[in-house]
Amino acid sequence: MIAFLCELAGRFKGACWRVKNNMKWLKPCSITVCLLLFGISLAHAKADFINEISKLYDAGQPSEAYALAEQHLLEAEGEPLFDYYYGLSAIDSGHLDQGVFALERVLMFRPNDHRVRLELARGYFLLEQYDRARQEFTKVLDTNPPEGVKENIDQFMDVIELREAGYKTTVEMHVEVGAGYDSNANSGPSISNYTAGNGLPFSIGATSTSTEDEYYSHAFGAAITHPLKPGFALFGDVGTTYKSFEDTPDFNIRSVDLQGGFILTNDRGRLKMGMQWQDVEVGHDRFRELLAINGDVRWQLNDRTMLTGFAQIGDMNYLTNKSRDSWQQLAGGGFQRLFSIRYRPILFASLYGGIERSRQDTTTAQMLVDRDIYGFNIGTQLTITQKLSLSFVAALQESRYWVEDNIFLKKREDEYRKFSVKAAWKLHKQWAVGANLNYTENDSTISTSKYYRTQAGMTVRYDY
Repeated sequence: MIAFLCELAGRFKGACWRVKNNMKWLKPCSITVCLLLFGISLAHAKADFINEISKLYDAGQPSEAYALAEQHLLEAEGEPLFDYYYGLSAIDSGHLDQGVFALERVLMFRPNDHRVRLELARGYFLLEQYDRARQEFTKVLDTNPPEGVKENIDQFMDVIELREAGYKTTVEMHVEVGAGYDSNANSGPSISNYTAGNGLPFSIGATSTSTEDEYYSHAFGAAITHPLKPGFALFGDVGTTYKSFEDTPDFNIRSVDLQGGFILTNDRGRLKMGMQWQDVEVGHDRFRELLAINGDVRWQLNDRTMLTGFAQIGDMNYLTNKSRDSWQQLAGGGFQRLFSIRYRPILFASLYGGIERSRQDTTTAQMLVDRDIYGFNIGTQLTITQKLSLSFVAALQESRYWVEDNIFLKKREDEYRKFSVKAAWKLHKQWAVGANLNYTENDSTISTSKYYRTQAGMTVRYDY
């Protein structure tokens, strides 16, 4: 019995020693478990508030998302997912610097994340750091992103170029070539036999009646703008056009146009004033020269409505018929309105009026020139896709002459009407293909001035 009790006591003592020895390991293990559990709880908590921030931002509540992110900034700053949504919400709620810094941190860890790079470029754009914005946008374009992303970047790039024009000298150029058909290359009447006001018959030559022909054309233009200070810039434009007919070279027409002046701008409007010189050649001879003072104004009422106005005083000098030399004065106004519906139509219209007076004090000159002019234009442009647009325009102009025609023995009154349809397809940012169909008619009390004309053509244009 004594031996059994001694054995039992020995076993108890050994068990106590083992428990005591295991307690040395139990304490650090318990601390490790507690720390692990605490870390897991913190991770879950962090995941919860980052998830809440993302939900607020995706729901269109960037200010609320930014406020929540600010509360957790010290504990979560440096976590890429947190920095991403913190950056987005900061930018969209007006805290541009903080947003850009956050996205820059994300990009350091994820240099190939082009979604982050796009948002960072947008932040630079809003900060008006256009060189850095262009650099980041270009890096994304170099990866050949989806077409929709390219189009969005192109829109940002266009705005950057437009805004930079207010700070540095800009040059724009374009080249265009085309071909088409003209049913009345010389705007002549369709018949050759007439009866004068005194009852006597007479005829006009075949070259004066309507002549159909095919044509080729080319054009070049360049414009330079040089800012002198914010809101004030000088400009200069040069343009040339040439239309060559296949079988009737005597009707070929070439023009050279030079303009220069100044531009005043503010947040809502623009005033452009300048001088213009234009030289027109028909066949192989100089036909007409124009020297004019031009002005036009645009005023943005809101983000969808713009008012326009223009005025011109011009000296018309005809090289082949001095009796037609004249002074011309025109002025008008209109509007443009964008509608936020399918195809985003832009409706535009304008009214104008003016006078033309002979520079020579002779009856013949006054009969040919002196008139009052009234006109009206209306049209719309439809954006069918990001690359395809259509426009429809109708125009009406009335001319009422002051002096009686010496052949038909009555005053001349003309009503000019024009209808046009144009399509433009943007192949690339700099390349575009155009197609146009025009119908014009001039109804007149003087029979030899009546004519009808249809033109159809296509063009390819490169803008630089």
